[in-house]
Amino acid sequence: MDTVLYDRALKIGDWMLRNQVKNPFDANCGRGIDLYDARRDYLYMTANWTSGILCACFCALHRRTGEPRWLDAAERAGRYIMSLQVLDARKKEHFGLFRELTPQSVECAPRDSVSAAWGLVWLYNTTGNREYLERALLFAEWHLSYAMIDGWPKYALYMRDDLPDFYAQGSFQSGTGLFYHDLFVASGDARYVERGFRPIAVNYRDNFVMADGSLILEREAFTGRAVEMPPGVHMHAYNDDFGAAMLQTAADFFKDESFRDAARRYALWLVSQQDPDGAFAGGAAPSGVPTSLMYYHDLGVHYQDRTLLDARQRSLNKLLEMQHLDTGDPRLDGGIQGALDLLGNPPEIPHAPKKHVHIRCSSYALMALLK
Repeated sequence: MDTVLYDRALKIGDWMLRNQVKNPFDANCGRGIDLYDARRDYLYMTANWTSGILCACFCALHRRTGEPRWLDAAERAGRYIMSLQVLDARKKEHFGLFRELTPQSVECAPRDSVSAAWGLVWLYNTTGNREYLERALLFAEWHLSYAMIDGWPKYALYMRDDLPDFYAQGSFQSGTGLFYHDLFVASGDARYVERGFRPIAVNYRDNFVMADGSLILEREAFTGRAVEMPPGVHMHAYNDDFGAAMLQTAADFFKDESFRDAARRYALWLVSQQDPDGAFAGGAAPSGVPTSLMYYHDLGVHYQDRTLLDARQRSLNKLLEMQHLDTGDPRLDGGIQGALDLLGNPPEIPHAPKKHVHIRCSSYALMALLK
């Protein structure tokens, strides 16, 4: 089975590399497929955070294989990420952030920007090239100064005077703490623990993970009041954007098992929500499959918890089923199915065969399979 999982992970990597823009005369150089729907020939390219996660995946593949093609691909992604960074010092409140989509974007979601910077930290760790770390440090200085409110990042901001910033606290910001941990390890600057990693870990454990393990998905920024979410499938209930991974790292780093206990409660809640075939919400939250697989594995092994280990197998079976193989379409083969109805993407066609891929599920699947 280990050989099968490794082969499936390499197929995801091949899909990523095959579809990465490599022409240096193209302003998209370094980007890959974010979402592709073969039924409509609908495609858009990676944004800041998906380029960051793409970079991290290539770094992971290079570390595992030693093959230079993965490192070349990671550096292409890193250079695209750097083209998104605001380095105009005339407005210090924007200096260092990463634009959301292209160098022309006026919006920035701090959690997305974090993943762009995070990719550069991984790239620095892989190459030793100081410029990648310096770019991540510039971002962190902006983020600590302008994107953190009472120990939690704000939701979104816009670099236009006629568009107001959005100050809500989203649970999906939790993975930001893990970025600050990695940045501290790379730089040795303890402020990234004091003002980043620790307050985010404590806030998430105490204010977002409920006693039953479910998540409060949004709080008001200045009152802390929980926001009642509209009915429907909320992707971040099942995919917490590495919050439980952050809690496990916090448990090890701060020698405090209360953080890991919160991660375990969340993982067990996920088990209670898991469909018999390993999916979530009848397949409407596909990104929960690879992230749950990682949590079930890490926490199941740590606690020797049979419930989590059994759920791990269901998630793994579902994940392998979600991978496109031998379709004859190079934009599909190796990639993992993902949700289409996010951020204005075309909705799925009821009962139609799955003929789409998404970088969110594909990148998380690559990480899970390598793990």
